[in-house]
Amino acid sequence: MGNYRFLELVQQEKGFEFYQAFRDEVDWVIGGKGDTCWFAIMKDQSVKEMYIGTLKDGIWTDRMIKGKGRKKTITEMPSESTIKCVEERAYFMQDAEWVSGRKPKLVEDSHPHYHYVYGFGDKALDVSEAYGVSIGYNDLKEPSDGYHLRYIYVGESVGIPE
Repeated sequence: MGNYRFLELVQQEKGFEFYQAFRDEVDWVIGGKGDTCWFAIMKDQSVKEMYIGTLKDGIWTDRMIKGKGRKKTITEMPSESTIKCVEERAYFMQDAEWVSGRKPKLVEDSHPHYHYVYGFGDKALDVSEAYGVSIGYNDLKEPSDGYHLRYIYVGESVGIPE
């Protein structure tokens, strides 16, 4: 089992969930509560696909859930696949070469964050000051990869999806 900083954040905050908002009403929901982490893909405010991983006795149990009601399917996934996906998305681009060694600008707005810029605005990354997760990204060469923060929930306001 790896050392996962997102799970540490979840335990420190007693629950953590945030939404990365993409184009065309697509959100990626990344969250965790207790020893459970999840990654969901939403379209038009409806969950299309969800990955849930639970850590018990040092072993991750992962599953993918698609659909609802009678059309709902649950597929077992490889151990640790959910937390690895969560880590990749929650800290997106933070280890990229163009980010390391760069001095970010602190932006004091409704959610203070560090703003990294590459070139003349070719790429930009926003990292939450309070939580350290990636809350915004923009790439002029790949506009569909760009997203911004929609919501952050912490503590008791976070519930484990069913």
